[in-house]
Amino acid sequence: MTQYSYQAVDSKNKQVKGNLPARNLEDAEEQLRELGLYPISVQAKAKRKSGGLGAGKVTTKDVLSFTIQLHLMFTAGLPLLQSLQNIAEQEKKPKFQEVIGDICKKIETTGSFSEAIAAYPKVFPPFYLGAIRAGEQGGTLAEILKELAISLEKQDELQAELKQALMYPCMIMVVMSAVTGFYAFYLMPKMMELVIELGAPIPWYTRGVQFVIGSIMSLWIPIVVFAVAGFIALLFYRKTESGAYTLSYMKMKVPLFGSVIQKSILCTFSHYLSLLLHSGFGLLPSLDLVKGTIGNKTIVRSIETMEERIKRGESFADSMKGLPFPGFMITMIGLGEQTGKVAEQLVLINGYFEKDVQRTTKKVLTVMEPLILVVFGGISAVILLSTFFPLYNSMGQIK
Repeated sequence: MTQYSYQAVDSKNKQVKGNLPARNLEDAEEQLRELGLYPISVQAKAKRKSGGLGAGKVTTKDVLSFTIQLHLMFTAGLPLLQSLQNIAEQEKKPKFQEVIGDICKKIETTGSFSEAIAAYPKVFPPFYLGAIRAGEQGGTLAEILKELAISLEKQDELQAELKQALMYPCMIMVVMSAVTGFYAFYLMPKMMELVIELGAPIPWYTRGVQFVIGSIMSLWIPIVVFAVAGFIALLFYRKTESGAYTLSYMKMKVPLFGSVIQKSILCTFSHYLSLLLHSGFGLLPSLDLVKGTIGNKTIVRSIETMEERIKRGESFADSMKGLPFPGFMITMIGLGEQTGKVAEQLVLINGYFEKDVQRTTKKVLTVMEPLILVVFGGISAVILLSTFFPLYNSMGQIK
């Protein structure tokens, strides 16, 4: 029997988590219902041997390519298993090829595509598994694969645009840092040696700059050790519950970039939630699946709060009040509840956030690029002026 991990709700609307052995996914869900539990998420636990098939090395682009190919073959009339076998044969990445091959074996045994991919939660995120399961149950797998392909492609394009937009200011920062470091740690000490040899007086402002640079040079080992230790401590702190929450909250409050990060997360939230609702999932199961795709503990906690409020009888829109969701989003979802078109409203919200992230990113870069030039240019100018003024004066004394 296979071990299954589950999340369920009992008769008192209390969330329950645990593991149980079962022959297949349907058997596991049936056992939960016999125990008086409503299953929200049931996944086969990956064995160590198969779980280590490079799951962490399979990228979103790999899954996107896999989904597009599977949709095309499946729509063309090829059976699911044969489509997967063809993709496995053509896959160039050995680890992903091994994963797809193992999925084929599981389908031959259980006959369930969703149960087969459930063994690889690091490759196929919860929303993907949920959409596939809904497609199997509703007989709309081809349509679901198409929606998943569009969904993954849009998210990949958005992330690529953000990375490309940030690349230029990062390059400017690296170049300006290198130039400033050259002036401070190489050029200035050499020029000051010449000034001292000429016997010229060194002004107070040059001595101040020399003191700062000298202090950095003499303490560079403790500074590096402290920086490395701080980085390691931050990594450990991020793995704790409170650390993950605090850091995720701080990310959304970072000057300039905080709003971009928050809007990007809300874009992902609205997009995947609309996809799951369109697939036929209920609101609570959809929210539970979306939590696994957000990656920001603050928003995850907010979703958990929403789930608790909805279980108490509050509407979807009311459950969002007082949480990090903008007012217009709450208003639109409220209108969607009144008209029975929540999924459609979420699509509109997602479209707004996509454009807003692009606009906000451009505004941030418009401010950031000159700011980098001013800061690093100012530091370089102070170093150069502090170097060349006494040198110029010493040359005048020689005449």
